[in-house]
Amino acid sequence: MKFGAKTLIENGVEADYLIPVFPTQSYPNWFSLATGLYVENHNFTADFMFDPNNTLFFERDLGVDDLNEKWWRANPAPFWYSVGKAGIDVHCYWFATCHMPYVDLVVQVPLIRRHSFKNDEEHDLYSYIPNIMKYIQKYQVYRKQLVLLRYDGLGKALRTHGEDSEQTVQELSNFDQQVRKIQEEMETWDLLRSTNLIVLSDHGLIKSEEQNQYYIEECIADSTKIKQIANSLAFALIWPEEEEEDTIFFELKFCDQWANLASVDYEGETKEVEPSVGVYRQHEIPERFHWRNSRFIAPIVLIAQPGYQLLTRQIPSTSVSEKFGREWKMLDGWDNENPDLQGIFMARGPAFKSGYKGGPLEIVDIYQLVLNMLGVDPCHPNNGSWERVSEFLSDELEERSYQPQNFGIRNSRPITLLLVVIEILIVCNFSFYFLPTDLF
Repeated sequence: MKFGAKTLIENGVEADYLIPVFPTQSYPNWFSLATGLYVENHNFTADFMFDPNNTLFFERDLGVDDLNEKWWRANPAPFWYSVGKAGIDVHCYWFATCHMPYVDLVVQVPLIRRHSFKNDEEHDLYSYIPNIMKYIQKYQVYRKQLVLLRYDGLGKALRTHGEDSEQTVQELSNFDQQVRKIQEEMETWDLLRSTNLIVLSDHGLIKSEEQNQYYIEECIADSTKIKQIANSLAFALIWPEEEEEDTIFFELKFCDQWANLASVDYEGETKEVEPSVGVYRQHEIPERFHWRNSRFIAPIVLIAQPGYQLLTRQIPSTSVSEKFGREWKMLDGWDNENPDLQGIFMARGPAFKSGYKGGPLEIVDIYQLVLNMLGVDPCHPNNGSWERVSEFLSDELEERSYQPQNFGIRNSRPITLLLVVIEILIVCNFSFYFLPTDLF
C-alpha cells in the first residue's frame, strides 16, 4: 500500500468538499462536529470570547478563565455523551473537550492524553495505531466502542511555517503515512470487512500577509470609547461604551481603510467594489452564517473578507489572538463559503459505496452519521441533512434508513468507531461488525 489517501479513495467514496461552520475556527467547528448544530445553536461562538456580565475571557485554552463553568454549562450534548449513556465504551486521545464533564457523565481521560493548545508537545499517533487496532479486534465481538484521537502536526506546520515550507510538505507526507498505517493495520487485524474509515477536515487556512492588515484605532477618533474587543484577525467583536455605540458604528462603517471604493472596468463603466471589511450590528449579521444569535456576540461586529486581518494597538483585546496575527503564516476564521477554507471528506468500508464521488457535505452532517452507525439516538435534533449523507452509503446501510421522528435508528449489531482528528485533517474509523444479535 503506497499511498494512504489514494488507496482510501480508490476503495471508497469522496465528497466534492466539506463545508465548515462560520467562523472557520477550531472550537466552533469542533462543537458543530460533536453536536451536529450550527454555532448559534451550540453557542460556542468563537475561539476567543468575552463575557461582559462577568468580565471573563475565553482564549483558546491559553486564558486563565478558560475552564470556568460559564463557558461549558448548558451546552448541547456532544455525541460522546449520547454514546456513553448508551453503554458504549469511550476512549479519547487529545480530542478537544472530550474529558470535560457533561451533566452526569465524565469520560476518564489520562492527563497525558488530554487536549490543550497550551501543550506544544508532538504526539506520536503513529505508534498508537497498532495497539488501537489490536484493542478493537479483541473487544468488538463483546461490546461497542468509540475511540477518539487527535493529531495536529499538519495544522501546526501550516500555521507556523506556511503552505510551501519543507515542514508542511513533511507533515503532509506524515499525514498520508498515518492514513496508510491505519489501513495496513486494519488489514493485519482483519478489520477491513468490519471497519469503516472516514477522513475529513474541519476547515482550511489562508495565507497571512502584512499588507492586508488593518488597525481598528485608525478608524476611531477616540479609541477610549471602546471598552473591549474580542477575537481580532478574521473578525472582531466590539463592545463600545453604551452611549457611544452609534458613534463607533458610524466611524467603523465609513472607515477609509475599508469603505466602498469605485473602480473602472475595461469598458470604462464605474462599478462599486465590496468593502474588504463588513461592519454590522448584531441583528445585521448575515443569516447564512447561523451565528448572529450566538452567546457573547458583541453589539458591533467586523467581518473581514478572506485574507484581510483586523488588529489593534491600544484598545483592550484578546492578546492571544493578536499574537497569532503577528506570528502565524496562515490563519482561519473567515467566510465558510470560501473554497480555501473548506475541507475534505473521504471514506471506505462496508457502510460506504466503492469508487464513488458525491456532492458536498457539511460538518454538521457528521454527527448523525456517527450516532446512526453506532445505533444511538441523538439527545437533540440537529442541523445536518441525512439526504446529503445517504448518497455515500452502501445499500446495506442505506436500507436501514434514517428515522426523522426520533432523529436516529437503533442497531443491535456490535460496532466500534474510531475517530482521529489531525487538526486540519480529521480521520474517523467506524467499525460495523455483523454478528448474531443474540450475543447481546
